Amino acid sequence: MRLLHTKKLTLETPTGVRPYAILSHRWLADCEEISFQDLQHTQVPPSEGSHDNYAEPAFPSNVPTKQGFAKFRGACDHAARAGLEYIWIDTCCIDKTSSAELSEAINSMFAWYQDSAVCYVYLHDVGDDGNLQSALETADWFQRGWTLQELIAPDNVYFFNKDWIKIGSKATFAPILSKITRIRQDILLGNPCQPSIAEKMSWAAGRKTQKIEDRAYSLMGLFGIHMPIIYGEGVKAFRRLQLEIMKSSDDQTIFAWRDSLAHPNSVRNRGLLASSPDVFSWTSPVVTIDHSHFIKSLLHIAGKSSPFRDLPRGYSVLNDGIHITLPMKRVGDAWLAVLRCKKEDQDFPYGIYLKERPGCDDFLRTSPTKLQTLESADLYGLAPRTIRIVVDHHILPTINRRYFFTFQSTDPVWEHCGYYVCPKPGDRHDVGQGGGYQVFDPDTWIELSDNVQCGCVYSQDPRGEVTVLLIGIEHHRPWIHLLTNADLKRYVDTSRLWHRTVCDAPLLMSSSTSTQSSNPADLRCPLVVSPPTSPQSNPTSPFALSSPRSLSLSPTSSGTNNNHRFPRRHSTAPYAAQLRGGGTGCPVCSIIQNYSIDMNDIKNRRVDFVVETMSDKQIEVDIRKGQVRVSEAALEVDYIITVAVAAPELEF
Repeated sequence: MRLLHTKKLTLETPTGVRPYAILSHRWLADCEEISFQDLQHTQVPPSEGSHDNYAEPAFPSNVPTKQGFAKFRGACDHAARAGLEYIWIDTCCIDKTSSAELSEAINSMFAWYQDSAVCYVYLHDVGDDGNLQSALETADWFQRGWTLQELIAPDNVYFFNKDWIKIGSKATFAPILSKITRIRQDILLGNPCQPSIAEKMSWAAGRKTQKIEDRAYSLMGLFGIHMPIIYGEGVKAFRRLQLEIMKSSDDQTIFAWRDSLAHPNSVRNRGLLASSPDVFSWTSPVVTIDHSHFIKSLLHIAGKSSPFRDLPRGYSVLNDGIHITLPMKRVGDAWLAVLRCKKEDQDFPYGIYLKERPGCDDFLRTSPTKLQTLESADLYGLAPRTIRIVVDHHILPTINRRYFFTFQSTDPVWEHCGYYVCPKPGDRHDVGQGGGYQVFDPDTWIELSDNVQCGCVYSQDPRGEVTVLLIGIEHHRPWIHLLTNADLKRYVDTSRLWHRTVCDAPLLMSSSTSTQSSNPADLRCPLVVSPPTSPQSNPTSPFALSSPRSLSLSPTSSGTNNNHRFPRRHSTAPYAAQLRGGGTGCPVCSIIQNYSIDMNDIKNRRVDFVVETMSDKQIEVDIRKGQVRVSEAALEVDYIITVAVAAPELEF
C-alpha cells in the first residue's frame, strides 16, 4: 500500500503497520486532480533543523493551478495536525496506468478504508451558510457509487465542508445519514447487525459511477468478494458479482428484486439474477427467514407429513443454471415459487413467478415487475420442487424497437427526393396503407418496422433519369437495394421533385460535410405529415421523438396519410397507368413485381454498401448506424444513408 507523507508530500511505502488517514471525496475531472505522475516530478528539498521541519516541495508548474490542489493540501494539513504521518488519497496513491496495481487497489479498497485511523469526507458542494441538513441531503457525495463503502467501512468518519471546516461525524450525523442513505443507524454506528444481501444492494440503488462496471466493483468489499477487474465487460460485471456472492451465501434475498412498475413489458421473461442494484430499491429492509422457522411455517399449513420437512437449505450454481428446491404451485400459465425471505414488517414470505422455457427443462423468471407479498392463503397447495433456473436471459422485445432513416448526399440531385413506404412489399394492397408520396429532405426521418416494411427513396436528375433506392430492416439489421433502370419513372411520382409548393418542407444542405444537430428532435421538420405512433404520443417519455415530421409506420398502425395523392384501389399497375386512371396500387410493389426482385434474397443478404456504374456517372450508397437512444420505453436507432455520385474521368 503506497501512502502519502503528510508533510513532505511524497509517496512512500512504509514497512510495518502505520496509522494513516484516508480521504473520501467526489472526483473532479481527471486532469484537475493531483495524480501519481504529478508527484513523481515533485522536487523535495532536504529537511531543515528538526526531523519534523520539512521545506515546501517544488511541484511542477501546472500542479498548483489544478482545481484539486486545494483539496489535496487540505487533507494533508488536517492529517498532519492530527499527528498522522501518512494519508491515503486515491487520486495520487495509485498508479492507474498499471492495470495490475489498479485491480489490486480496487479489490483492497474496502479493507484500506476499514483499517484507516480516520476518514475525511470532503463535501465540495456544502458551504457554511443555510440549512446544514438540507445541504447534506443534496450533496453529490451521497449519490456516488464508491462513496458507499467509504461511509460504511471506517470506524471514524469526519465530514468537512468546501472550506475544510469540520461540520460533524458519522456518529453525530447518524440520523441524517440514515435518512439520506436508507442505511440503518445501527449499521452506521457499528452495532452488531447482519443485513441481508438485498438490504445491502438497496443502499446502492440510484447511485452513479463514471464507468458502468464500477457499480459492481464498488460493492465487492461490502460483500467480502474479490474478483478480477475487467473494464469493458459492462453490465456483466454485476452478474459476476452476484455469482461470486452466491458461492459463499445461501441468502435468498438476492432473488428478491423487481423491475420498475413503469417497465413497458411486465410479462417479459428474464433470468433469475438482477440487472442492477436499482431493482433492489426498498422503503424497508428485506430480511432472511431462519430456515427452521421457514419449514415450521410450511408444515403448519401443509401438515406434519408434508415433504417440506426435508427441504434443502442451500442451492448450487452450475454452468447450466441455478439448481434449487423451492416450494411451488401452478398459478395460471406460470408457477409461484416461495422465497425464504420477507420484508421486515410483514408476516409471510415473498413469492416470485417462474415459467418453464418451451422445449427445455429449465425455468425463467416471468413478470419481473412482480415480487409478490404472500398471504396465508397463498401457502396452501405448495409442494417442494427441485428445478433449474436460467441465470441470465435478456431479450429486447422487438415491439419496442424503433428504426429511423435519414439521408445525406454529395450530389445536389439527391437533395430533391421523394419516397414511399410499402407495408408488405410484393403483396397486393392499397397504396394508402403505405402513406403515399412524401418529400424526403435531409430533415426527414422515415420510421420502418423490423422484417415487414420497405421504403422506396427516389430522385430524378435534370435529364429525367430516375434512380430508386429500396431500404428496410431485417432482424435488426438494415439493408439497401439500388435500381437505375431507364423506365423507373413510370412507377414513381416525379412531378413534385423539382417543383415544391409553399406547403412543402424547406430544403436543407445535405452535403456530407455539413454540420448536423446531434439532437434528432432538432433535425425533424415541424411540418405535420402524420400523427405519431402510440409510443411516440407519451409526452413524458424522455426519448420520445415527438416531431410530427417523423412518419409513423408501426405494424399495428394503419399507416393512413391524409395527404396521399392516390385513390384507394387494389391494383399494382405502374404509376403511369395510375395517372391515366387505369388502376392504382403501391409503387413499391409495382417495381418489385415488374423487375422480378427477390425480396427474400435481398433481406437475407442484408447488403449495406452498393456501387452502380453507368455510362456518365457512378453512384455509391452505404448505410451506417447513427445515434442510439435507450430507455425503459424503447430502443431507438437512427440510420444514416449516404449517396455519393461521381462523374466519370475525362480522357484527353
